[in-house]
Amino acid sequence: MSFVKDLDTPLLGVSPDDVFTCRDACGGVHVFGGIGAGKTFGSYMLAGAYLRAGMGGLVTASKFEEVELWQRYARKHGRASSLILFDENEGFNFLDYNMALHGMDGIGTVTECLMRVVDAARKASGTASQRGGEAFWEDAARQVLRYTLPALYAAKGSLSIPDIIRFISTAPANVKEPTEREWQKRSFMYEMMDRAARFPKVRMSNAAIANTITFWSEGWPAIPEKTRGNICITITAALDRFNHGRLNRAFCGKTTVVPELSFHGAVIVLAMPTLTWNEDGVIAQQLFKFMWQRAVLSRNSLEEKHRERFLFGWSDESQEVVNSYDYEFLSLCRASKCCVTYLTQSLPTYFAKIGGDNPKDATEALVGKFMTHVYHSNACPTTNEYASRMIGKVVTRRGNFSRGSGESVNVGMSAGSSENNGSSSNYGSSYGQQYSSNSGSGSSSGTGSNWGDSRGRATSRNESQGYSESMEYAIEPGDFARILKTGGTRNGNEVTGVWFQAGRVFKASGGNWLLARFRQ
Repeated sequence: MSFVKDLDTPLLGVSPDDVFTCRDACGGVHVFGGIGAGKTFGSYMLAGAYLRAGMGGLVTASKFEEVELWQRYARKHGRASSLILFDENEGFNFLDYNMALHGMDGIGTVTECLMRVVDAARKASGTASQRGGEAFWEDAARQVLRYTLPALYAAKGSLSIPDIIRFISTAPANVKEPTEREWQKRSFMYEMMDRAARFPKVRMSNAAIANTITFWSEGWPAIPEKTRGNICITITAALDRFNHGRLNRAFCGKTTVVPELSFHGAVIVLAMPTLTWNEDGVIAQQLFKFMWQRAVLSRNSLEEKHRERFLFGWSDESQEVVNSYDYEFLSLCRASKCCVTYLTQSLPTYFAKIGGDNPKDATEALVGKFMTHVYHSNACPTTNEYASRMIGKVVTRRGNFSRGSGESVNVGMSAGSSENNGSSSNYGSSYGQQYSSNSGSGSSSGTGSNWGDSRGRATSRNESQGYSESMEYAIEPGDFARILKTGGTRNGNEVTGVWFQAGRVFKASGGNWLLARFRQ
């Protein structure tokens, strides 16, 4: 089957002038959308492009309908023969797989796989946040497994879930038991340690044997009884799920499916829906997904024929299978030509599943690793505000205009009167050679009055216009709940979404986002 190899191969037209390439896809795509918003249908266009490009991949499933949906996708795009439905009728013995791949050096990978199982089991059962000091319990469980797996593998040349449980369950409860004959006779751990030291199937170094003996004979019994019991239950209860039922048939027997099949075009669909298999489905999908991610990141060390093809990882309702390893994988998978697409309804959906002390920060750290986001119609204000912040603000010019008129009228009248009167007199005399005298008097008076009126009128008109500039969101949060179409007859069978890509300027919009349209 032919497949694309070039990073710049167009996969999908997102506008008449813009294409989405393999290079873009390797940056990761995250799709948000509320219930019935059309996110699954909108992303179908992307899924079809991956299939037509000949990519191999891994698909997780939360509902059985998703398994049927991918069967239809595969038939429509000529990839029906590439599809592998991994359910309890297939098998992946992850312990045998790792030991065959790495031998004793693979013990660390097995340890991390089992820690994923423990973590997934606790989260699936709702007990993940019921104890304080989560880091302590994780470190303690990891330490126990590190001192269990090498000893078992050295003793038997293989690993199995029942043996791991028996080994831990028969560990000494105090420092005296390792030297007691009765305990030695009944302890499976003692039997395995004796074989590993004296008759190994796979040899451990002397230093490793000595450290293991010291831990189990001195370190383990020194842990307080209650704490020791909690550690033991944490590990054995999670692993006991693999002792029976679907998980036992899928992961502890034959191996018919391995992650590397996707390197050659297989599309592995984990037909273990979490809504059907419930907690077992969450554990199963997280386990295989983790092993697939590890294989993808390491494939660049393989021959060229194993690393030419593009791969894709696809998770609808991704909150069901997200785990802490996703952060590392998303940071590095681009170099392995892997295109990851996650779909979920909202950010709070992640908050609830991720848990911990800072679920908001952890969620934004996860989502921020995807270079392309598609936002469909959503009623979640937290998600809509995040989308607005992600797309960013632009300079917005707003015009202003004002017009006014005025008129004034005044009417008045004035009236007044005035009156004046006065008198004057003078008299004088002189003596000398001559004698004279004079006198006089006078008076005056007058009256007057005035009146009048005044009238006036004035009118004025004014008009002004201008504009102001400010930084505002390119798309307001409310627009994600108001303007996007959700398909169906009332929307003309059209689904729309805001397509955002970091570091890109789309020709169709002149910005880092555009309105994408998908026909049903």
